[in-house]
Amino acid sequence: MTTSLSTALTALDAFCQQNKEATPLTFHRGVEREALRVNKLNGRISHQPHPQKLGSALTHNAITTDYSESLMEFITGVHPNVEGVMSELTTIHHFVNHTLAEQGECLWPASMPCYLENNEDVPIADYGSSNVGKLKRVYREGLSNRYGRIMQCIAGMHYNFSFDEDFWDFLQTYKTGSANPEARQVFKSDSYFALIRNFRRNSWLLSYLFGASPAVDKSFFQKGTDKLNMLGENTYYGQHATSLRMSDLGYQNNAQADLFVCYNKVSTYIDTLKQALKTPYPKYQQIGLKTDGVYNQLNTNILQIENEYYSDIRPKRVTQSGEHPSTALQSRGVEYIEVRIMDIDPFSPIGMSKNTLYFIDVFLVFCMLDGDHELREEECHALRELQQEIATHGRDENYLFDFGKGDVLIKDQGLHVLEKLQTVARFLSQHTGNEHYVNAIEEKVQAFKTPAALPSNKIVSLAEQASGYKEAMLALAKDQQQEWLNTPLSKEEETLFANQAKESFEKQHAIEAADTLDFDTYLTEYLIPQ
Repeated sequence: MTTSLSTALTALDAFCQQNKEATPLTFHRGVEREALRVNKLNGRISHQPHPQKLGSALTHNAITTDYSESLMEFITGVHPNVEGVMSELTTIHHFVNHTLAEQGECLWPASMPCYLENNEDVPIADYGSSNVGKLKRVYREGLSNRYGRIMQCIAGMHYNFSFDEDFWDFLQTYKTGSANPEARQVFKSDSYFALIRNFRRNSWLLSYLFGASPAVDKSFFQKGTDKLNMLGENTYYGQHATSLRMSDLGYQNNAQADLFVCYNKVSTYIDTLKQALKTPYPKYQQIGLKTDGVYNQLNTNILQIENEYYSDIRPKRVTQSGEHPSTALQSRGVEYIEVRIMDIDPFSPIGMSKNTLYFIDVFLVFCMLDGDHELREEECHALRELQQEIATHGRDENYLFDFGKGDVLIKDQGLHVLEKLQTVARFLSQHTGNEHYVNAIEEKVQAFKTPAALPSNKIVSLAEQASGYKEAMLALAKDQQQEWLNTPLSKEEETLFANQAKESFEKQHAIEAADTLDFDTYLTEYLIPQ
C-alpha cells in the first residue's frame, strides 16, 4: 500500500471521528445500460420502431435509444446507495421486457452484438422532426459514414459517480489546510482529474475482472479477420481475450489516434476537444457535408461533437439547453465522472450485479485517494498499449505484462492492487456498517484464484456448449425474459410508465412546436465555438 493512500485513509478516519454528524462516505451514483432489441425467434436485430408504450426516445428520462433505433438505453436517476440504482434499473427492465414480449422481441444480453447482415441492417435512431431531434439523427448518420453502423451496435454500461460535499470538506482540508468554499470548485475539478489519472493507471484490472466480450458473431467482421480464432462456423473469439469491446477490434477510430488526453489539466482536456472540433480531417472531407442536399455528417472535422471522442472515463458536468459539454466544464467545473469501460454482464438480467457496483465504488475511492501524480506522455502511450494487451491477452495466465516496473504475471499484479482495494473496502465497511464493500473485493480476489469464474471464461464456455456465440446469447436472452414475465406487472408500474410515456410525448411535441429556425441555420448556430 502506498504511503499516500495510507495517510489519506488515516486522515479521513480522523475526519469521520471528529464530524459525527457529517456523512463524508456518502457517494452519488447512477447507471446507463445499453441493450439491443432483437427478434425473439431468430436473434436478428429488430427493425420495428421504438415501442410507443416506452414513450419518446428524445425526452423520456429513463428509457431512450443510443445509436440505433434498436439499441435501447436505460438511465437511472442519481442515488445515494447501490440498492437504489439496482431497484430502479430492475423496475425499468421489468416493464420493458413485458412491452417487448408483446411484439415478439427480447433484449440481447451481451456487449458484442447479434448477427448483423450488413450496415443497412442497422436502423439509425429517429428522434422526430424538431431541430434537436434532427441534429441527433445527422450526428448518427455521420457516425455511420465515418465508422460504419455495425461498430455502433456495441453495448456497454456507464457508471456515473460523485462524492458528497462532506467528503470535499475533508479532502480540501487534508490537501490544502482549509476548506475554502471560494476555491472549492477548482479544487474539485483538479481532484477529479487526479482520480481519472489513477483510473487510467489501474483500469486494466476492470477489463480483466469484468470483461465479458471475448467472442462475437462472425458477421461483426464483414471482411473477416485473422486476429481471432474460430469457434464453430459462425463465431470469432480471442483465445485469451477479456473484452473485444475495449480492444482495437471493437471501437476503431484512426482519426482520434493522436487525441491522447492524459488529464493533467482541465484546460488541456478542454482545449484538445475544442481543437478537434475545428480541425478538418481529410477522410471526412472526402465524405462531404451533404449529398443532394441531405446531410452526411454535422461537419468534416475530427469530431462532429464532443461526445464523439471515445474514452474509458470522462469528466462530466450537466449541461444547460444548447450548451456544449466542454463549455459547461470550463465555466462550472467537473461535477461527476462517467466510467465507460464496463462491459454488459450477460449473466445478470439487468446487465450488472450489485457486487460490481460496490467494487467500482471502492475502486473510485482508491483512485481519488492514491496520490495525484501527473501522467507523462510516454506513460499515456504505455497505458493504452497495456489496456489493449489486457483486452486481448488477459486470460493468458503465463503472459507477462509491463505495468510500469518490468514484466510480471497478471495474477501477481492483480492481487497486489486488490490488496490496496481491500484496505479501502475495510475502511468503507467499518465506517458505513455495510459489508458489501468488503464482500465485493473478496469475490474478485477469489476470481484470481479460480479464473474459470471470470465472465470472459464463462462466455467462451457457454459459446462452446451452444455451438456458437449467437446461439448462446439468444438462449440466455430468452431465459432472462421469461424470468421477467413470470412476475406480472403491477398496476403501479403500468400507471408509472404510462404517465412517463405521455409526458415524454408532450415534451417532444412542445419542442417541435417551439422551433422557429430552419435546420441549416440551427446547425450553423449550434456549431459556433463557445
